[in-house]
Amino acid sequence: MQIINTPITPLRFLHLKHLTVFLHTVPRAVSPTYDYISLAYFLDASPALETFTLKVSQTRMEHDVISEDSSHLRQMPGHHHDTIKNVKIIGFCSAKSMVELTCHILENATSLEGLTLDTIFDGNNNPADRLSVHEVGRCGRIHSPMVMEAKNALLAIERYIVGKVPSTVKLDRPKQI
Repeated sequence: MQIINTPITPLRFLHLKHLTVFLHTVPRAVSPTYDYISLAYFLDASPALETFTLKVSQTRMEHDVISEDSSHLRQMPGHHHDTIKNVKIIGFCSAKSMVELTCHILENATSLEGLTLDTIFDGNNNPADRLSVHEVGRCGRIHSPMVMEAKNALLAIERYIVGKVPSTVKLDRPKQI
């Protein structure tokens, strides 16, 4: 187990209840210092947070992919997120740091009721309706490398996430791509 530290500033969002982070990754512009697990800082800085949504739009994978030999996942030092009830990650990918962030949330969000992991970000504001939108032909453009990545992300969910979801948490995820 490797423990990581992200820079901590005294900035706190004491009354923030709903947070949506939208990341549009630009090829070759991803910093190795700040990856998805770095977003756990926002959870720590928001003690009243109830809903956290992460939307990731990318045209190709820019982070290190989790692999079968990734038995050692990094962890943030013991922070508990007692008020988070719902987490949505739209554009969930097989990046090791994305899996680490999700595991961090599962291990530390003691009030978690629902976790939604959608492997495709297509610009649709309601991922629960994504498949019905696709049926009528109004879906956003999805680059083919990200469709392949969605399959890898689904495998990462099955391998690293599903077994860590408490029975009290409703997990919404695609069953297949």
